[in-house]
Amino acid sequence: MNRRCFTALLILTTLLCSCKKEIDSIGLNLQDDDILNASFIEIPLEAHSILEDSINTKNLLNNVVGSIQDPVFGRTDAGFCTQFGLSGSNTSFSSSAVLDSVVLTMQYSGFYGDTLSGLQFEVHKLAEQLDQSYYYSNQDNPSVESENLVYSSSLVYPQPNTSVTLDTLAIAPHIRLRLKGSFGSWLMSLSDEELEDATSLQQVFAGLCVRARQTRRGAGNLSYVSLTSSASGITLYYHLNGESRKYTFPVTTDCVRYNFFTHDYSTANASFIQQVINGDPLLGRQELYVQAMSGVKTRVNVSALSDSLCGKNVVINRAELVLTNLNPSELYFLQPNNLSLQVVNENGTTSYTPDDATYTSTSYFGGIYNEAKKEYRFRITNYVQDWVRHNGGNNGLNIVISGAGVRGNRLAFRGTDPSYADHFRLEVYYTEY
Repeated sequence: MNRRCFTALLILTTLLCSCKKEIDSIGLNLQDDDILNASFIEIPLEAHSILEDSINTKNLLNNVVGSIQDPVFGRTDAGFCTQFGLSGSNTSFSSSAVLDSVVLTMQYSGFYGDTLSGLQFEVHKLAEQLDQSYYYSNQDNPSVESENLVYSSSLVYPQPNTSVTLDTLAIAPHIRLRLKGSFGSWLMSLSDEELEDATSLQQVFAGLCVRARQTRRGAGNLSYVSLTSSASGITLYYHLNGESRKYTFPVTTDCVRYNFFTHDYSTANASFIQQVINGDPLLGRQELYVQAMSGVKTRVNVSALSDSLCGKNVVINRAELVLTNLNPSELYFLQPNNLSLQVVNENGTTSYTPDDATYTSTSYFGGIYNEAKKEYRFRITNYVQDWVRHNGGNNGLNIVISGAGVRGNRLAFRGTDPSYADHFRLEVYYTEY
């Protein structure tokens, strides 16, 4: 082959590769002007809301505790179990030490609901070791000792934005629960061998279960707490030979901890119960739901893509799922900041869409609440292109709340009935060739 033929072949190969790359990535960085000449179609959707599966909540970033009464979703209670570690090595308490008080502290990382609704907290010693590989959100009945360790039955009102002053020092906002002196004395009675290291401690003290309940009418609230922060832990205040001292059992990153949730949908509104609990999918034409804390998800059927686009030679320029918040002015029950999509596979498992932020970026994929438009948009261009190319191939999509294991948010959004201008829809821009 002479040099001129070789050069021509090289140029042709480069052009072919470039074309493939352009088609594969089409839609990733399109601006509005780029789709002016594309054809537009709105794909009919079928969707209905169903109960979510339990999720693994072991060692998540935050823990959740509280109780909330939602006029749409009913009641949800949240709590957590956690181990504790030691502050340093060579921990030992003199037999002459006298306990003054023992306090459980939990630093705030956020909240949800009405901070003017007081809750009654319960703290129990765990009766079993936390040694499982996974802990799921429906494990809401942990084995605990019967005694409630909380010193007072007074209601606790969340103050997530108010720092606490201790010994003239301002400490980050946190919940302070005084516990019974008998528990503190028991901790101080542990032997040097039992306090040798975290493993030894956890053999005799498995940890605590913390939950809260409503005792009066009101919206209630959920507190998000960072147990591994420096302001969290069990602190013993005591004096020895006239000198005041304190010692903290922290929750280290090595400590096992998990969240559990209980949903009581018997007090939800009638439309929610009929669709989600009684399984009437037709009500998804009017209203749809998602709820964090392994509550509710929405199943989306996009099979109408087959009738609309499959069998045609098309390149998908842009495809977006659009859903609109029905209650943008809720006082306590705020919409989530982020939603996520899951592909439902043939075997019932779920996976990411090829457009997910994991593979692209948040700015491309979307799912972030637009306060001005009261809507969420997911860009699923590659997902739709794959569907058209293979004429289907999965059981649809799930809409879920991002970070559902550490948040309490929920959302009611408009259903699929096209008679509503703000209906749940799939917008597709495409080029036929």
